[in-house]
Amino acid sequence: MNIVPQMPNAECRMPSGNPQSEIRNPQSSGSSRRKLRLINPHSALSTITMPEIIRKMTFSRRGLFMPLNLAICAAVVPDGWDVEIVDENITDSPHEAVADVDVVGIGAMTTQAKRAYEIADQYRALDVPVILGGIHPSALPDEALQHASIVCKGDAEATLPRALRDLDAGQAKPLYDWTEVPETPIATPRKDLLDPAEYLVFNPIQTTRGCPHSCTFCTTPAIFGKRFRQREIGDIIDEISEAYERFGSKVFIFSDDNVAGNHAWAMELFERLKPLKVRWASQCDILIANNDRLLAAMRDSGCIGLILGLESPKNETLAESGKQYAKAETYIERIKKIQSYSISIWGSFIFGFDSDDWRDCAAAVRFAQRADLCMSCYPILTPYPGTVVFDQFRREGRLLTTDWDKYNGATVVFLPVKMTIDQLRHAQMAAFHEFYTPRSAIKRLKALPLKKNSYLANFAIYRGLTYYYSKRGRPLPRFSDFAEPDAEQRIARSLGEKFPG
Repeated sequence: MNIVPQMPNAECRMPSGNPQSEIRNPQSSGSSRRKLRLINPHSALSTITMPEIIRKMTFSRRGLFMPLNLAICAAVVPDGWDVEIVDENITDSPHEAVADVDVVGIGAMTTQAKRAYEIADQYRALDVPVILGGIHPSALPDEALQHASIVCKGDAEATLPRALRDLDAGQAKPLYDWTEVPETPIATPRKDLLDPAEYLVFNPIQTTRGCPHSCTFCTTPAIFGKRFRQREIGDIIDEISEAYERFGSKVFIFSDDNVAGNHAWAMELFERLKPLKVRWASQCDILIANNDRLLAAMRDSGCIGLILGLESPKNETLAESGKQYAKAETYIERIKKIQSYSISIWGSFIFGFDSDDWRDCAAAVRFAQRADLCMSCYPILTPYPGTVVFDQFRREGRLLTTDWDKYNGATVVFLPVKMTIDQLRHAQMAAFHEFYTPRSAIKRLKALPLKKNSYLANFAIYRGLTYYYSKRGRPLPRFSDFAEPDAEQRIARSLGEKFPG
């Protein structure tokens, strides 16, 4: 989960010659104040595009998460700049470039890169300097520079202010790297530039960045460093308090890869949270189960749920994924320990590692059901740029495409080893279907204590799946399809594809 200050990203052809000679000085416009437009490109991962029944349950919100990355960018611009945020995920039509600003900044994850580049090209054609940043441009700065005047690599706090000041002075460089100023503190985002009514989650709080683990599929270590970096706890408390005063917020998402990676720091944070009487959820590694004091502090500070990146209940797959600290045989015991502190668990399992076939995918679902996980997700392994698996698959010639729109966790963009592409796609959807059936939900969630929100979420997901397949006249996917004599035909029908003959 990489909801971090990912600054601008975009696609536009860099004219030949010295890149710096193509960067216009914003002050040449003659205005004493300059204007920066920050743009969040459209992404299917950031937009609520579900059946009407689910849209009603989300109070007609158009966006999932507010663009925290751009709100942080807005907070760190130098004096003398006016800032606006444009979020394509909550607009009725695509953004159109207009040369009414001095600089444009575009933030992009990989699934947004293609659209980001299109927007950037449009602005550069109007002679407006474009700054790109975020996870994708940080991983592939040379590619991003084909469409941008400047690329900000990594943290916006350590890159964007320098880039804007240098632009003002006519001395901008093509690349600004956060590691050049690594001790720059994590900033408090400017949420006043966004409308809370547009987002399902308007108050995500970032508390940490970086991770020392070496998971082969994760971008965090390469982009944000291999050590935990913590935000000032006082700033976190102030942001939460302000959200309560301004918006009445009492439930928060800590949008971190590992909110409790540093146990001592996390203990201090949770102690400071207790008097606020808030409820919160976040993401952690399973090692928190080794620390009862930490779990008690999490519960007492208002923790209601955690996402655990479990990846697989199979040790061979865990080793392949780089999770050297995790042992599958300890998973159930550790999960039950965390749950004993009244903390619900959402498990994340990745399908498509080289050691897995469809039976391993089915085993992951059965494990999630035995563990009484309240929620679970099953993304297809996606070799994002900046990860070990991206480099591995590129070296082995197994990347099927670099169409970044398809790097979404639901499309197979590499050649699997023990499954066909269609088998992997079918296994993913069978996993969602079988985990979220009403029978499965009742067995996992129990009657008491009543987990109302979890029941509603499980129902919404199952209703969405059945709606999707019924509207298309396709049979719901099941793991039993793989064992039938006509397995290929069954899988093809469920996927909506024609079977030869």
